[in-house]
Amino acid sequence: MDAHDLITSNGLTFHPAGAHLVSVETPGGELLFVSSTTGCGAGTPIRGGVPLLAPWFGTLLGEEPAHGFARRMAWDCRKTDTGLAATLDHDDWHLSFRADPTTNGVFVELSARNDADAERLLQLGFHPYYLIDDIDQATVTGLDGSPALDRVTGHTGTVKDAISFDGLYDTIVTAPAGRTATLSDGTRTVDVTGRGTDSIIVWNPGAVNAAGMRDLGEGEWQRFVCVEPALLGPDLAGVSVAPGEAVTIGMTAQLTVPEVG
Repeated sequence: MDAHDLITSNGLTFHPAGAHLVSVETPGGELLFVSSTTGCGAGTPIRGGVPLLAPWFGTLLGEEPAHGFARRMAWDCRKTDTGLAATLDHDDWHLSFRADPTTNGVFVELSARNDADAERLLQLGFHPYYLIDDIDQATVTGLDGSPALDRVTGHTGTVKDAISFDGLYDTIVTAPAGRTATLSDGTRTVDVTGRGTDSIIVWNPGAVNAAGMRDLGEGEWQRFVCVEPALLGPDLAGVSVAPGEAVTIGMTAQLTVPEVG
């Protein structure tokens, strides 16, 4: 990743391609994982950091490319008094993004305004890769009792107890805005809370799938878990946005590292 392309402000660093947050420095250390072998630049999604998912998630709305065009295009980026901001106009969507540091983490916000003449369906999401020490020690808590769709098996059910990882894990959890999911590896804890969202996706590729990912360094799948607040709509079918209407989601991620003493 060419350092000359990066924009830094108040401990936050992002790349104009995708308005992609790639670093959040906190008193407890770096919050985000970024692959050592990732590509970057317009047309090439960055593996790691905080990809922006818009105006759809995956291919749930039957559109390509997966996760929308936002993470693949160059945004108009700038520093603000407190952090970073960016805008993108494409296909009659006006997208805006901002990131501001918090005491021990970051707050990000993503908005989409429909500039077309007709109603359209929309999905928005964040796809943060949180840095951990070891996937074998990692758990995600705070989502027990929530309805969930296992995208690996296609089965629906309910989250029971803590989520742990043994191979590919890809689950969409129905979680109202304000619900906090807590990622811990026994050393670091990250509290992830969505705003204006209706789901939290938990993902790790596992060893087998990671082996086929050219933009992920060997063994690096063990160093992150994605905990992703998103607005997917009823039955994962998106939300309807009227002409001129805007929809906004946000996410707060707070890192805690126990003091040694």
